[in-house]
Amino acid sequence: PGCASGPAQVWQSWSTVWADLAADGARASARRLRTLMPLRAILRFLDRGGVIAEHGASSAPRGPAPSAVRPADVPRSCQAAISEFVVPGTAIQRDAGEDMHTSFQPLSKVLGSMRHDEAVLCAEAVLRHEKQEPLRAALFIERAAHHRDCLKELETKSEAQTRCAQKLYKIAIHSLMVAGLKAEASAMLERAKALNSNATLPMQRIAWPSMEQLPTVWISGLESQKVWDCGQWPFARKLEEAAPIILEEIKRAAGRFETAYPYLTRGGTWQDMFLFRGVDWDQKLCEMLPTACRLLLPELPTKPGVPFTTVYNEEVVIFRSEPGAFVGDHCGSSNAVVNIHLTLGGAKGTVLRVAGEEFPLQDGKAFCFQDSYFHSVEHGGDSEADRVSLVVRVMHPALSLETYGPSNGTDVVPSFAAYDRCSALQAEVDRLRSAYRQLSASQPLIAQGAGSIASAEAGIANCSSTQGGVEAGSCRSAPSA
Repeated sequence: PGCASGPAQVWQSWSTVWADLAADGARASARRLRTLMPLRAILRFLDRGGVIAEHGASSAPRGPAPSAVRPADVPRSCQAAISEFVVPGTAIQRDAGEDMHTSFQPLSKVLGSMRHDEAVLCAEAVLRHEKQEPLRAALFIERAAHHRDCLKELETKSEAQTRCAQKLYKIAIHSLMVAGLKAEASAMLERAKALNSNATLPMQRIAWPSMEQLPTVWISGLESQKVWDCGQWPFARKLEEAAPIILEEIKRAAGRFETAYPYLTRGGTWQDMFLFRGVDWDQKLCEMLPTACRLLLPELPTKPGVPFTTVYNEEVVIFRSEPGAFVGDHCGSSNAVVNIHLTLGGAKGTVLRVAGEEFPLQDGKAFCFQDSYFHSVEHGGDSEADRVSLVVRVMHPALSLETYGPSNGTDVVPSFAAYDRCSALQAEVDRLRSAYRQLSASQPLIAQGAGSIASAEAGIANCSSTQGGVEAGSCRSAPSA
């Protein structure tokens, strides 16, 4: 029926199903998913025809968007505060510079009366108004960052973990920058860095070096470098050489593309599909993209035995964009990630901006940059073809247990004291063995895989389980081949 009525009705049906899934949870999941799957297929068909872009595809539900908060979940006191301090037409003075900042201070009492989780939810809810009232929304979020339990995380968590105040300040400053309010963003950054000024340890403060880098997690001991030499990762050259083959394989798997990060897309169509995320490879997608998997399976994780900083510290993602697509400025979750960005095809007219500097992309050429810097991508409207790129996110080359410094844990490994490096290396050997059993039909791959496994096993033979960065004992022998 939706098809007969037109794409807009199909899109409305999809949105309704998604909202119901979120609202009903497990109770309605089976019933709703039976409706969801054919709608998803319809949307993919319409998207290939360029229809969805005319009917709001940029706001398609895809992952946890910053403003994905239902009004029904927001406490009444929060709704009242948003109405008083943010909604247009309220008594709070507009465009008053520091006076505006001062006028939001009474909000601290309102947010302070809420539980920590309620205050954070309230800060997320206000993002619905960031386009209309970016300054007010940002100041509201800043007040939430001053919630007592939010501030407490600067001392109870290490700098290698996501901390409430730092995350909320990142969101608020980003909103100001996107709105072009650079002076207000700069002033807010200085206020963020002044938090907890009497802390006994430097890591108990927000240590962002400049407006160019505002990741959620900032590890002080890591080198900052806007652009990296891709030669540090030899597999990048192999990917370049195989680019035409990988592109053809991706075209055959085009039905797997989904809308990418809608809250970052400022225009046009931008899609993605994940080959590797967290610790999991998409085995079905690997069967469709054998070349990419053969080259990357032995390479990721790039630093077995070193804990991830954040859940998605390393990923393999394929992006597709159409001429006219623009992905706005954003920065990654930590400064412990480098992006290896390989354009497979359609690079003409596409520019990647990193910290304000433009870098034209080229087909078959990798470009490497640190994910913590603000970056954006513009696929020129006069371009001749869709652009397809393969992005491999890898751990910072210098990341180690030592460079984590005084941090006692990360988002992935909350306590280094309980971290067993030897077990982590053994798990990597087991993963490699399993992966190469599945791909054993390729003789070159077997030879390459054998070298990777032997290297990992040698690491186990010599490894030391580390507790808090101090050697605590050693693995006695390598496992048998």
